[in-house]
Amino acid sequence: MYGEKTIEEFLDELSSNNSIPGGGSAAALSGALNASVISFIANLTVGKEKYQDVEAEAREILAESEELKKEMLLMIDQDSKILSDILDSYKVGDQKKVRSVCQDAVEFSMDMTKKAVRLMRLSLEISEIGNRMLASDFEVAAYIGDAAVGSAIANVKINLKSLDNEEYKANIKNEYLKLKNESSRLKEEIIELANQ
Repeated sequence: MYGEKTIEEFLDELSSNNSIPGGGSAAALSGALNASVISFIANLTVGKEKYQDVEAEAREILAESEELKKEMLLMIDQDSKILSDILDSYKVGDQKKVRSVCQDAVEFSMDMTKKAVRLMRLSLEISEIGNRMLASDFEVAAYIGDAAVGSAIANVKINLKSLDNEEYKANIKNEYLKLKNESSRLKEEIIELANQ
C-alpha cells in the first residue's frame, strides 16, 4: 500500500517508467496533502486562548479533515487498481470491458473530485476562524486543494472519452464543471482571507 511507503519511495515509483501509479494517484495525494494542511491549521488553533470561542468548530473541522485524509490515502491505491484494470482491458481489446472499466473510473474520479471540493470547503471554514499566524498556510491549502480538484477532473475527462452514452457524458460534464467552478471560487475567497 502506497500509504505505508515513504514519500521518496512513492515519488520514485510515480516517476518511473512503470504505468502504475499514475496521475490519479498523484491527484489523491494532493487531496491528502490538503487535508493535512487543514489539520495543521486546526491543530494550531485548538487550545489557543485567543481562539477559544471557535475551538469546538475547529475540532469538528479537524475530525473531518483527518477522516478525509485517510480516504484520500486509500484512493492512491484504489486508483492504481483501476488503472491496472483499464490497461488490462485495452490489452485484451474487449470494447465492452473497456467501457465498463472506464465508467468505473469516471465514477471513482468523480467521488475523488467531490471529496476534494469538500476539502476546499473545509479550507475556507478553517481560514475564516483559524490562527491568523498561519495565514500563508490558508493560501497553501487553497492552491493544493484546487489542484487536487482539477487533477481529479482530468481523470474524469480522459475516461469519459471511452464511453458512448452521450446523455451520461453530458450529465457528468455538467457536474464536474459546477464542482470546478465552486473550487475556483473557494480558492479566491481563501486567498483573499489570507491576505487581509
